Amino acid sequence: MLFVVKTLFDQYNPWRQPGYRFPDEIYIPRQAFDLLKNHLSAPEVTALVGARQTGKTFLLKKLIHYLIQEQQVDPQTLFYFTCDVVDFIALFQQQERFLNFIRRYGRPDQINYIFLDEFQRIPNGGLLLKILYDLGQNWKFIISGSSSLEIKSHIREHLTGRKRLFELYPISFREFLRYHQVDTTIPLESKVEFEASIYRDRLEEFILYGGYPGVVKAPVEEDKKLLLQEIYSSYVQKDIGDFLKIENIVGFNRLVQLLAVQTAQLCKVGELARAVGISRYYTEHFLQALQDTYIIKLLRGYFRNLGKSVVKTPKMYFVDTGMRNAVFQQFAPLELRPDRGQLVENFVFSELLKHIPENILWFYRTRNGSEVDFLYQTDGEVIPIEVKYTLTPQTTIPRAVLSLAKQLPVKQAYVLTGDIYHRRTAEGIQIHFWPVWAVSELPFVAGA
Repeated sequence: MLFVVKTLFDQYNPWRQPGYRFPDEIYIPRQAFDLLKNHLSAPEVTALVGARQTGKTFLLKKLIHYLIQEQQVDPQTLFYFTCDVVDFIALFQQQERFLNFIRRYGRPDQINYIFLDEFQRIPNGGLLLKILYDLGQNWKFIISGSSSLEIKSHIREHLTGRKRLFELYPISFREFLRYHQVDTTIPLESKVEFEASIYRDRLEEFILYGGYPGVVKAPVEEDKKLLLQEIYSSYVQKDIGDFLKIENIVGFNRLVQLLAVQTAQLCKVGELARAVGISRYYTEHFLQALQDTYIIKLLRGYFRNLGKSVVKTPKMYFVDTGMRNAVFQQFAPLELRPDRGQLVENFVFSELLKHIPENILWFYRTRNGSEVDFLYQTDGEVIPIEVKYTLTPQTTIPRAVLSLAKQLPVKQAYVLTGDIYHRRTAEGIQIHFWPVWAVSELPFVAGA
């Protein structure tokens, strides 16, 4: 048994062999990498969660490369286990054998870095990790997982005060632009004047195919479409069927297809259940599974101090617009899409999600239909963000923004448009009209 485990371990840890050279790979620089890298020196468990195919495994191995190449860490102190391998799970579950394995093949006089990929697949993993952590060994644990529910529930219960959680989403539009060697550092005014067409074209590609790293790197459109379909099929099989044990795959897929049609709209559970033909219980169960596996997110309505006049039903968005389009294989250009307004709004939400904590991002909608797409709350100020992709230069300031300003401390607001770039003042509020492709340059996004 130990021989089998060691043989597998050697296959998954080739950097421990003399003369090993890391392969040259196309790398999309990720903001998350710097955050993870900086946390390697902290004693707490580093936990990375996110959807499948967003680059978690790649980042873990990039950390290993960084430790060896830049920090001159002894490769014999680095242990990588993928918990998709049953033998590795069995080893981890047998505490004494795991201790002996690390002691036998590690360096007791140095920090040993233990990477546990797809950690959610270990039964009672949080408790087992707590026991190992509390032994006080000279070990640093780095774990990853594809299900936020399983990871968070495991570590919240057992690793309070012993971990830091990092969430990894598909790549941001800013990361996408940099990968395509678009200079994102020049002033916005210059971009609007001289390079707007470049940003528009890249925006269209990004909205249609999304930010899954493999999809971004795929050279042609057909490859992007096929890979998106493979990602979704693998997700349904491995996360929904095998791991979460959802049996009604047909009902689940029908719900996802309906959600794709209704993206950027209110998520009314009862109506969804009736339309799909499943019970409310299963509808709620499926919605939770979709959130826990980073396929969709629900955005809460802002209701603080506004009483019963506002709608509290959440709005639903896909985390990745490419995944949303792949659900019903619709990749037509934006100009031909009757749903382009929904898609662009979903893109804006996804970008805000990647940079802003969920607990300070809202939408606003009254029962009489007045609506602001997004509200960002900071330091006692509320900043409305409205998406008006088809605005003409003569379009006036959205009334909902001015109405909201009478109830909340609003000093400035942003209206994201197709190409308009100017600023106006109305009723003491600065209204910034920006191209939607500049969403990552919003002051509260650019610094995040």
